[in-house]
Amino acid sequence: MIYFNGQSRKKKLETESFNTIGVVEKLKPNSKKGRTTRKDVVYFYFVKNDTVFHKLTDLTNNGIKRLGIKTNECYELKVVKSDYGIFEIDFNKKIDTIIDKSEYKTQKYNTSIHRNIIE
Repeated sequence: MIYFNGQSRKKKLETESFNTIGVVEKLKPNSKKGRTTRKDVVYFYFVKNDTVFHKLTDLTNNGIKRLGIKTNECYELKVVKSDYGIFEIDFNKKIDTIIDKSEYKTQKYNTSIHRNIIE
């Protein structure tokens, strides 16, 4: 079942996706994953149809430091058109541009806890 879901997500990214820019807004290095393991969390957003969508992705521990990720940096992002929860951000392809989220009225978060962390 896990294999099928992974293959389905990968196929959607290849066929039904659009490219956009993801802007890093917050970094959480060395956060708890479980009792003994740790991970790095990257909070980012992208703009589609005058709406800002806030997302997050997990990296391995020390992934932020290893990749040299900093806040307010932009990276290439691929998002599935039918489900914005399926995305792939490439932290190796940095883009020199600036997108200000305060210019947009509509902001969409995953949960209210996610909104409180960002604000």
